[in-house]
Amino acid sequence: MYRVIVADDEPIALEHISSIIEKKCPQYEVAATAEDGKDALEKVVRLHPDLLITDIKMPLMSGIELASVIHEEYPDTCTLIVSGYSDFEYARNAMQSGVCDYILKPVIPSAMAKSLEQIARKISRNRYEKRSRIIQKLCGGRECDPAKVRQFFVYDSYYCAIIRRNGLPRRFVAGSAMETFSEATESYTVYGRDEMEQLYIIPEILLNGKCISAYIIGLSQKMHVDTDYMTIVYDRETCTVDELQSRIMRLYHTLDAVSVVGMDQMIGLDGNSETAKIEYDHKAIREVMNNLEHMLKNQRIAQLKKELQRLYLQWCFEKKPQMWMEYVTRQILFLLRKYEESSQSESECEYMLEDAFFYATTSEELMNSLFDILFRYIKTTPANAKVDSPEFVDSIEQYLKEHLSENLSLKNVSKEFGISQTYLGKLIRKYRDDSFSHYLTKIRMEKATSLMRERPEMYIKDIAEMVGYSDQLYFSRIFRSYMGMCPSDYMEGAEVS
Repeated sequence: MYRVIVADDEPIALEHISSIIEKKCPQYEVAATAEDGKDALEKVVRLHPDLLITDIKMPLMSGIELASVIHEEYPDTCTLIVSGYSDFEYARNAMQSGVCDYILKPVIPSAMAKSLEQIARKISRNRYEKRSRIIQKLCGGRECDPAKVRQFFVYDSYYCAIIRRNGLPRRFVAGSAMETFSEATESYTVYGRDEMEQLYIIPEILLNGKCISAYIIGLSQKMHVDTDYMTIVYDRETCTVDELQSRIMRLYHTLDAVSVVGMDQMIGLDGNSETAKIEYDHKAIREVMNNLEHMLKNQRIAQLKKELQRLYLQWCFEKKPQMWMEYVTRQILFLLRKYEESSQSESECEYMLEDAFFYATTSEELMNSLFDILFRYIKTTPANAKVDSPEFVDSIEQYLKEHLSENLSLKNVSKEFGISQTYLGKLIRKYRDDSFSHYLTKIRMEKATSLMRERPEMYIKDIAEMVGYSDQLYFSRIFRSYMGMCPSDYMEGAEVS
């Protein structure tokens, strides 16, 4: 519901406009009225409305003056000017003062409704962008203005939960993922650091007494894909708006500490729960590295490979957290680079490691991908050189475009083309300058927009399924992140053009 202040020095006009809003514009509510410009400004300052509707000629402060002040000092409030015919040119020039629209007196209900419908879209976009910035600050641990946070989180208490599909977000490869935000129409707030994650901020009242764990399980089932594993971390207890940021940060830190590749987990935290931490036995890790280095120095390559396979089997059996595995793997990789020459750059190695942990859905997949990376320093694989070409990547792209509605995981596509997952990721980066997941999303969004332009009569749900998304809401979040607008707005624009 959007809040409106109506300003006019004629009581009959005030009543007429307020009546039109009540009867014809259900997305708006009249928060206050004013009979002069000064009173209107004071109420804008106090009430922070989404829209001000003002007559152009007002006592104490004209509508143009009022609109100019609002535009400069309260840019989040839209302004609609109402003018007589004799002031038509004057009102049209007011558009330069930040006025969203103007309508003529006498005000016709249909004209008012049409104007407010257009302004509602602008207000919705502004709200979405403001809310997105607030959520980014909350989730990034940055300072937030409590008053601005309360504008978007108006309930007394909230539950928080994170549902993560597969590996943790990339932390070293920039530009390989997109943040996702929930639509304004959703009853809870959703944020994802990438397309594989959803942080839920859920008003307690929404549950109607339902158990939070059961509610979270229901949400996770909408995200589930057969080949994925999930890590769920949630608060068993509610928090106030002022506690939101600390609760969210605790969930993120816990997720980082407990996530194990290939292992489904659901962890509930209460007020006494301490944030989980990863235990690094640095003495034991040094002993492992010293042993591996001894083998490298003495060129005992077969023994080195066997030892690496034994170690990773042990670590996977012990369910070492992903961040622990990454830490140790980077040390091993540094050691191999020190003793074995390779054409692989350090950044390319980093990209492949990110892919290995991001895409692996089982411990076996992870080990195979890591061995593919580590053993490249011990023995090259020239067979892959045959497919290192633009034409081969073109054939991969064509395959993706022809099978968009299917499960196009990195594992499935690499199996289709007879190459390893790490090598497929490397080819996409080399010839498309992108990660596999981001590139696939790009292809899916391009196909979705093409369908919207060519077949505007289609339902969004059907378009989503045609490009590989079974959940329409999830598709809408990804679409907005990629296109900067929701699917319905895009389709409406495509239909008009």
